Amino acid sequence: MTGIRSMEERDICAIETLINQLAEDLGETFSLDQKQYEAHYHAMKQYPDIYQNYVYCIDDVVVGFLSLLLYRSFFHKKGTALINEVIVRKEYRGQSIGKDLVAHAMAEAQKQGMDEIEVGVMKENTRALSFYRRNGFDEEYLLLGKEYS
Repeated sequence: MTGIRSMEERDICAIETLINQLAEDLGETFSLDQKQYEAHYHAMKQYPDIYQNYVYCIDDVVVGFLSLLLYRSFFHKKGTALINEVIVRKEYRGQSIGKDLVAHAMAEAQKQGMDEIEVGVMKENTRALSFYRRNGFDEEYLLLGKEYS
C-alpha cells in the first residue's frame, strides 16, 4: 500500500524511529521505551474523536507520520485542530509527503467541523517554519510553552 492511512499498533516501531529522527534533527535528546510508546498509543486510541494519527506508507513501509489533536474551546465555535508532529524520513523528504500529510490533516479537520487548524513549531526550526508557510499557515499568534523537568 502506498498513501496515507490511520496509524496502527504495528506502526509503533516505525513511529519511534521517526520521533528519534526528529529529536536528532532538533538537537534534542528524547527517550521513550517501547512500553511508553504502546501506552501512549492505547491511551490515544480510547479517544479517536480527539487523537488522530496518520502514517504515510510507500510499499507498506512507513516513511511519514502526522499526529493531529482535535479540541473544543469557547472562543472557536466549532473547534481547533492542532498538528502535533509531522515527520518524514530524511531519505524521502522533498517528495511532497509532508505536504500530503498536512493536506490530509486539513481535510480531516474540516470533515470533523473544526474552525481552524494550527501548528506549533520551535522558533529555531526554520525549515519547518518555511514548510508550514508554503502550505498556507501564517503567524496568527505566539504560542508560549514551559517544559517540566
